[in-house]
Amino acid sequence: MPDYQKMYHVLFNKITDVIGELESIQRQTEEIYISGEEQIIELSIVENKKEDSVSTIPQK
Repeated sequence: MPDYQKMYHVLFNKITDVIGELESIQRQTEEIYISGEEQIIELSIVENKKEDSVSTIPQK
């Protein structure tokens, strides 16, 4: 049987991290707008750690 509690915690933690990243990017872009300067913002994709990812759910 899948460990739903663990699945929930992994999902919740990842969503919380992504929201934090989006808030940071929003602040950066607001600062650029207010300053009126052209700046380059670098975004990077971070691969999931093996232990954070949920493997395939078994078929019934």
